[in-house]
Amino acid sequence: MVSVPRRWTVILRDLSDTARPIRPEDCHGLLNRWWPQSPEEHAAAKRWSMNGWPLPLGDRLHHWTLTWLDDEVPPPLDPEGLVGDPQRIGDHLLVPLSVTRTHERTYAQMLVEPRGPSAVRAAEVRSRTPIVMTTRDATGERIPHIWPSPRRLFGAVHRSGGGIVGGSGAVGAVARFAPPALAEAWLELVLGGMAQVRRSPLEGEDVRLAEHHHADNRTVLGWHGGIRLDMAGGDRRHTDAFATLLELLELAGAGKYTAQGFGAVHVDTVTCGRPPVEMSVPRTRRVSNRTPRRTPQRVGDTHAHAVAEVEEFGGTLFD
Repeated sequence: MVSVPRRWTVILRDLSDTARPIRPEDCHGLLNRWWPQSPEEHAAAKRWSMNGWPLPLGDRLHHWTLTWLDDEVPPPLDPEGLVGDPQRIGDHLLVPLSVTRTHERTYAQMLVEPRGPSAVRAAEVRSRTPIVMTTRDATGERIPHIWPSPRRLFGAVHRSGGGIVGGSGAVGAVARFAPPALAEAWLELVLGGMAQVRRSPLEGEDVRLAEHHHADNRTVLGWHGGIRLDMAGGDRRHTDAFATLLELLELAGAGKYTAQGFGAVHVDTVTCGRPPVEMSVPRTRRVSNRTPRRTPQRVGDTHAHAVAEVEEFGGTLFD
């Protein structure tokens, strides 16, 4: 049985003597060639995500992690078959030295099978690359959102005419790619149980505004930092669903542009039982301790600003 979603860890050697740094759009372009979509699907959510970008290890070596999310359609090209075949990423020529499969659980296993003797009730989530999330201000303009509720962190599912038509993030991966007979019931369980998930800050790892210089002199605004998630109630089914959400969060990423390497997170489950610390932030209050940054160059933009607001998990997952 083929394990999906699939995740690979790739070790590459850079053959270029001098080159500008690898950019997210370079990586995105390569994977669009590896795993192309039909023209009518090109603007839709990708079947894959990058867990960050190639990370230099020294001696011209790079480490890269990739995930294929589809449960039915295999990737058109398997990275395991590219060992020794140089790949161009921007100005760099990198040859895969090794490709290791690092995820071995199917959606069916993640959604149905018991999680083990210990229930997971807490986790620490840390960003590895900027996480891009937006919300709308009073004028309707999209602005960076840097204090995400659990619902926003885990993504969204979109329905139309009674059926699932799309989604993003951890829950979106289940809605779009898991076996439909399993996905529907699991999403309803999540909807009923995840209302009890609470967020709190991680000491010394405050969520902060971050900017990333992108193509065409654009600046992508996101956030960096850590968040603790605690499940305040629920039975064993709900804690198992919570553990699955955390696993999917690492696989699928959080926020926008995960196909370009943004939104990569590292999740550590926590076994201690300290109560969650609630942080009260008024909805209308602006972030007072954000770091100075340059105003992004956007047509018609005045002053970009970030918001941090209190949100509960209540409501429906089906936006």
